Amino acid sequence: MRLDEVSVHRPGQRVAFVMDTRLCDAVHALADGADLLVIESTFLEEDAALAREYGHLTARQAATVAAECGVRRLVLTHFSQRYPDPSRYADEAAAVFSGDLVVAADLMTVPVPRRA
Repeated sequence: MRLDEVSVHRPGQRVAFVMDTRLCDAVHALADGADLLVIESTFLEEDAALAREYGHLTARQAATVAAECGVRRLVLTHFSQRYPDPSRYADEAAAVFSGDLVVAADLMTVPVPRRA
């Protein structure tokens, strides 16, 4: 008996972590097809020049990567304390990413979405 006679291929869940980087090809490679993407969004788009200078992403950039790469659940993290209202990250990301969006908080648990 052959394996394909008694089984079907079922891809596993894919999780990607992207931290302390500006946009580059590797960010997209890691995020491609991820079920769960945990990605830094240190700055908001209004400070995109600072993000570039310090080697970080904006919430909009992180969400754009997620949208382009078919991410199922996006978790934004690694925030600058210059923005006291975390909902600003969600608003900025939601403008370009229509999937499941989470703005991380300390000690939060975020499940990996189940495969269908």
